[in-house]
Amino acid sequence: MLTKYRYEFPPLEAHFVEAPSPRAVVEFLQRTYPHNWEEVLPTMVEIPDWPVFWKTLDQHGRPLPPGKR
Repeated sequence: MLTKYRYEFPPLEAHFVEAPSPRAVVEFLQRTYPHNWEEVLPTMVEIPDWPVFWKTLDQHGRPLPPGKR
């Protein structure tokens, strides 16, 4: 099961990821921001669901209906 997370970088610029564990998100942040991941990590929080404006796409780039994967 995948859980949704939010982090900010630069400050006040939200990014959303979905991962199987918090450790996976930490590893992603360490790879994505190798020189300053310690600054990004405190902004990471688990969120219950995607924001309303967030879209999930299929393998062809088409938006899926809400609740579909």
